[in-house]
Amino acid sequence: MSAPAAIDYPARGGGVPWLSSMVRRRLFGQALLMPALVFALGMIVYPVARTLWMSVHNYNLSRPQRMNAFVGLEHYRALVEDPQFWNSIGVTLTYSLTVTALAYAIGLGLALLVNRRSLGTRIGRTLLSMPWALPGVVAAFAFLWMFDASFGVVNFVLLRLGIIDAPVAWLTTKWTAMTVISLVGIWKIVPFTMLTQLAGLQAIPSELYQAARVDGANRWQEFRTITWPALGHVRVVTVVLTGLVTFREFGQIYVISGGGPERSTETLSVNLYVEAFQGFHFGYASALGIVMLVISLVFTIVVVRLLRTDFH
Repeated sequence: MSAPAAIDYPARGGGVPWLSSMVRRRLFGQALLMPALVFALGMIVYPVARTLWMSVHNYNLSRPQRMNAFVGLEHYRALVEDPQFWNSIGVTLTYSLTVTALAYAIGLGLALLVNRRSLGTRIGRTLLSMPWALPGVVAAFAFLWMFDASFGVVNFVLLRLGIIDAPVAWLTTKWTAMTVISLVGIWKIVPFTMLTQLAGLQAIPSELYQAARVDGANRWQEFRTITWPALGHVRVVTVVLTGLVTFREFGQIYVISGGGPERSTETLSVNLYVEAFQGFHFGYASALGIVMLVISLVFTIVVVRLLRTDFH
């Protein structure tokens, strides 16, 4: 009696025979990510595309008879010819660079200070992190009261110490107003720079420091040869994120100075708000928003390239 013919059974699970199990798992994982990816692209691409469309149209509520009329690059030409636009760029760069540099330096110093395992340092970390959790507008109102010319606590302390002879109207001159809004920005962002640097410090193996001490290295040499190079990637992320946050800052500046005196503290974000929601020039404001987006992208690329040289 002859043996029965072999029967070809289908592959288990109904899988495609010519796809390996690794490829199928990868495709399945990508399929699970697709809804989130589509949602993220919709939340990013559509607003940017809509803003770009408005920037080349006469989207101006004060002139409804020409609403949605195509104007090409007219808004961008008006931006270039507007002195206030260039003034806002200067104010924004001054504020952003000052706050980013000082906040990073102070945050790194605090991270080195609390990078110890003890009850006191844990309490210190919690207290130093509180400004980051406080809403920006609340912090702005607190500083606005502190620097008030009539009953502010800053003038009270300086008068008692004999540093000043009369109360200072901090928000009536360009440089003092810029100093106040910069102090608020630094106070608010330092906890973030401290926590990111602290995370980087705790990832450095302690054996490196032990070997350096055996070789006779002092604290400065340990920082220069071990700590600073090891924080390279963390430094890039911290500086880029801090720079982007300070570059687009609006609420704190608007509450404290409103862009004054005489628009001397008017950043690009404040300028955009004034054009859009006070002048109803939404087309012009959209062009300003696109310019801010381009500047942010250029800033990110330049900073990443420059800081990468520290650890390559």
